[in-house]
Amino acid sequence: MRGSHGYNQESIQDMNRTLLINLLRKEGVCARAHLANLSMLKQATVTNIMNDFINWGLVKEVGFLVGSKGRRSIGISINNDDYGVLGIRLGRKNYTVGIFDLSGNLVEYKRREVAIGQKPRDTFQEIKKEARDLMKLAKKEKRKIIATGMAIPGPYSERRGRIELMTGVSGWHEISIKEELIEELQLPVFVEQDANAGALAQYWHNEEDYKNSVLVYIADGQGVGAGIISNGELLKGSIGVAGEIGHTSIYYNGPKCACGNFGCLENYCSSIAFTKRVNEELKPEKELNFSETVKLFQEGDERVTSIFLESCDNLSAGIVNVVNSFNPAFIVIGDEMAHIAPDLMLSRIKKNVEERVLPEIYANMDISMSVVSNDSMVHGAAIVAIMDIFSHPGKYFE
Repeated sequence: MRGSHGYNQESIQDMNRTLLINLLRKEGVCARAHLANLSMLKQATVTNIMNDFINWGLVKEVGFLVGSKGRRSIGISINNDDYGVLGIRLGRKNYTVGIFDLSGNLVEYKRREVAIGQKPRDTFQEIKKEARDLMKLAKKEKRKIIATGMAIPGPYSERRGRIELMTGVSGWHEISIKEELIEELQLPVFVEQDANAGALAQYWHNEEDYKNSVLVYIADGQGVGAGIISNGELLKGSIGVAGEIGHTSIYYNGPKCACGNFGCLENYCSSIAFTKRVNEELKPEKELNFSETVKLFQEGDERVTSIFLESCDNLSAGIVNVVNSFNPAFIVIGDEMAHIAPDLMLSRIKKNVEERVLPEIYANMDISMSVVSNDSMVHGAAIVAIMDIFSHPGKYFE
């Protein structure tokens, strides 16, 4: 049995390693002395840990830096060339698989549509194949993939390791996603609800802005969810399904949802609901998909524009509920619907929220659009994996 002193020393070393690798990630390139100043650790401690990191290949020296009074020191940075992680994002109508470096930057990705009526098992087999193909590509380019993160629609039960419900797509609850990916890829796998992954992506890139406050990331895509970060920690709930705002009611006597509730938010403002409403209004000869409805919006179709604004209004009602439930300092809106007309959506939502919450609450809150281009959730999936690597670097490299 390990003595308490040995256990404490090991824990302290793990914490120091995690602190330094996260500081280095934020700084990009810096000297050991600068890391010592930032971390308030002894220079010798920083040097020893950095030597370990360099020996493992986690960190590399990148030439000389010129400091005060012209003094030169050796610069160090995270090794973003030799290692990486896989990020996977599952949606109702498509999925994305990407390679990311250890700073969370996208290296390569593939986005694929899911065929209408395709069974979840077949979709999952495709995802596995795309993941294997990207791992082969990474190996060919001398990059070793060391972990995988996957973002999935909720509600996702962490306890059971399964999606409890994917509105409009039945069968995913039968698949043990995490277990099967571990077996397939022979890598550590981390599964996270997609809005939580999106929230982590925002926090990763703007931690100083969000530190010591409450951030809510609203994913307005094929479903609607919220990732809630309070003082740097995700709020997950007892079984991991906190933040499922898509299944909160904004019309209590509205149509019944597959979850059992009535008038659920996502049935009024998701990209699927938006596309459905456009088809009902325009009655085209051939049913339009989401991309085609967006094209009509961009061409200035008044009916599509009206439906988009109505969708923004419905999302605003959901956001007001979030504001009054969690009193966030920051709300960030992302995913498919947020990419259609970000400025228009933001101004509409801000106006609606300001009218419906107390002035003091609104004055102490910032609403903005996502800073992560393309797909916040696939970035967040990769970051979930990277966070574990940074929390336990010895497990991966020692």
